Amino acid sequence: MTNQDSIDDTQTKIVRAAARCLAQRGVRGLRMTDIGREAGVSSGLLYYHFADRDGLLAATLAHVNATAAAERGAVAPDARTALIDNLVDEIADEPEVREHAIAWQEITASAVFDETLAAHLADSTGQWQQRIANTLRATDPEDMAEHAASNAAERAIIVTALVDGFSQRWLTGRLTTDQARELLRTALIAQIGS
Repeated sequence: MTNQDSIDDTQTKIVRAAARCLAQRGVRGLRMTDIGREAGVSSGLLYYHFADRDGLLAATLAHVNATAAAERGAVAPDARTALIDNLVDEIADEPEVREHAIAWQEITASAVFDETLAAHLADSTGQWQQRIANTLRATDPEDMAEHAASNAAERAIIVTALVDGFSQRWLTGRLTTDQARELLRTALIAQIGS
């Protein structure tokens, strides 16, 4: 293992711990010492890897975004169906999926009052939307036209808003997991096609 691998492993361990702590305590209750304890590292090591709490929150958002279901590469007959399956899998009862969804929603709620956090959230959301728009353009011959690029971008915004909204209702118990998944799939098919 190289030194860079060790650094990457430590950073991954820390952001995973931060996501768990966010899911348990929220942004306001998030303490660097708690994250260090959860990750099994010293506070000094936290600050070595992440200059401050904002940097760690930004890295946690990036981690949640990078490990989202859309990155798992579900097996489906075509890219459009795989995209829908992956987005629906953002709502699932697996502990890591639930933790990441809670962390994302917690950061979203706190970003209303925190401009720095709002900027990090906008960046992560933009990356998510760009991946979806790229998939839509690649799977839709109509999206090869210049005007259709904005259509894919608009649909990506709508799709991510749907996932966010259904996720929020699922996490707050207003919809069961099965209801949220079924309704999200129906909405995504209407927006993306099947």
